[in-house]
Amino acid sequence: MANLNIDSVKDRTFDAIVIGSGISGGWSAKELTEKGMKTLVLERGRDVQHIKDYPTTNMMPWEFKHRGQMPKEVTDENPVISRCYAFNEDAAHFFVKDKEHPYVQDKPFDWIRGYQVGGKSLTWARHTQRWSDYDYEGPARDGFAVGLAHPLQRYCTVVQAM
Repeated sequence: MANLNIDSVKDRTFDAIVIGSGISGGWSAKELTEKGMKTLVLERGRDVQHIKDYPTTNMMPWEFKHRGQMPKEVTDENPVISRCYAFNEDAAHFFVKDKEHPYVQDKPFDWIRGYQVGGKSLTWARHTQRWSDYDYEGPARDGFAVGLAHPLQRYCTVVQAM
């Protein structure tokens, strides 16, 4: 009988594989693992290190060579990503340049890419509205709220992927 390493096969077998660790991929992986599924997340980009990989965080607008705007030669070389509101001097290092990964478009669609753990969420100033009951109750849980729910709470619902 063959000597099979069954444990190795089990270690390399997954219930789900998620491509990309951005908002959608990260949330999908969270939901799948919480449901008990063995999940593999694949990310093509680099791991972003706090402080080290945010070289412009503490810069003031007047400290940028072009006051935060992209030079014309850069926008001319990158017509697709230049349409993104966040493609400026402070965050350009999180964008994949048009020449590095050419965009093929039959119809207008700006699929802006960011190859790093967290994907394009890093170009959204790391801020995403959630609007769940849990978010509105945070200060009360921490003991410093007046106990009133946010007025938008009655209009918001949480949609779960599964």
